[in-house]
Amino acid sequence: MDVLDLTAQLVAIDSQNPGAGEAEIAAFVQDWATTRGFDATRLEFEAGRPNVLITADLGNGPHLGLTGHLDTKPIGDAISQWATPPLTLTVDGDTAYGLGATDMKGAVAAMLIALERFTAAPSGGLGKVSVILTADEEQGSDAGAQSLIGSSDWARPDALVIGEPSGIDDPWEAMFLVSRGICCFEIDIETTQGHSGLSPRLGRNAMLVAADVLRAFEAFDPPVARPGRTPAVATVNPGMLISGGVCFGVWPGRCTVGVEIRTVPGMMRDEVRAAVADLVERTVGGQGRATIRYAEGSLGWMPATEIDPEHPAVTAASAAARAVLGRRLPFAAYPGGTDAAYFMGEAAIPTVVSLGPGWLSVAHGANEKVGVGHLDDATRLYEHLLREYRHDLE
Repeated sequence: MDVLDLTAQLVAIDSQNPGAGEAEIAAFVQDWATTRGFDATRLEFEAGRPNVLITADLGNGPHLGLTGHLDTKPIGDAISQWATPPLTLTVDGDTAYGLGATDMKGAVAAMLIALERFTAAPSGGLGKVSVILTADEEQGSDAGAQSLIGSSDWARPDALVIGEPSGIDDPWEAMFLVSRGICCFEIDIETTQGHSGLSPRLGRNAMLVAADVLRAFEAFDPPVARPGRTPAVATVNPGMLISGGVCFGVWPGRCTVGVEIRTVPGMMRDEVRAAVADLVERTVGGQGRATIRYAEGSLGWMPATEIDPEHPAVTAASAAARAVLGRRLPFAAYPGGTDAAYFMGEAAIPTVVSLGPGWLSVAHGANEKVGVGHLDDATRLYEHLLREYRHDLE
């Protein structure tokens, strides 16, 4: 079986989240691994949402993990925009179209094939290799990495490499060492509700004050206490949610708006929240009352993570990229969050945030695609990485 065939089989299994979930695809990869003699363990922290850990024990030596997620975003409202069936990998020249082709079933297939090839002809150095396939990454990782790191039922690798697409507009743009976190909150604005015919007497309504707040966040520069090693810029996204108003004739007295901040290394939760509170207070002033409510769990604060550019996993990955792609990949910060927030941010496992085929700009939408040649590149790169990591640590 080659990487394109395996990618096609994975794409054909519906693992939308929310939606079908990961039970069927987890059973498939577990069977794929066990029929090839690998130890494959299923860890299910939420019913119907299994994670699969595939391990090859090669003896004494370091333990390197390759990791990716089994779920995809839903097809959603974009179904009418797909030119091909989303759950059928359709090849047109050197491009393969299908849901999850880039994010990230192509990378999962490449990891599995690379594991099979590497273990067919191992040589001393690397003691253990794991392919860690998680559930629920697309909706916060509660049933996946977030629960996995708290479990004693798995062997923690010394380092991890995530196969998220390492391009934004073009494949293989960079090796991403920073995983941006997130901070989501809603702001309730209260003013005086009344008869809209008397609006000059009532002052500015809650919707207008909320608009002032959103405009203020457009220029907000959240504080960074200690800038990281790899350049990264926080993104402030105001107006993610909005609700308010009663009906025509009623001057609105309530409005709620949602804001998210994509955090970067060196940002501290309490400092950011203090700056947010100060901005809201200064903007609303005497026009009304404002209450800030942070989202529960990881959406309220997911810290950004960063791996040391000199870490052996980064060194080995860089060497693998040069050998396979013929050039050095620059280091960069990933635009979104990944499971590195848990593996590295909470479990302190050094993690390369993104090194995989495809590009992020085609993910989560219609006509998701990946380059057929890039799947081959990824397979050879992962295999080379396993061998290089071994030599790097000798």
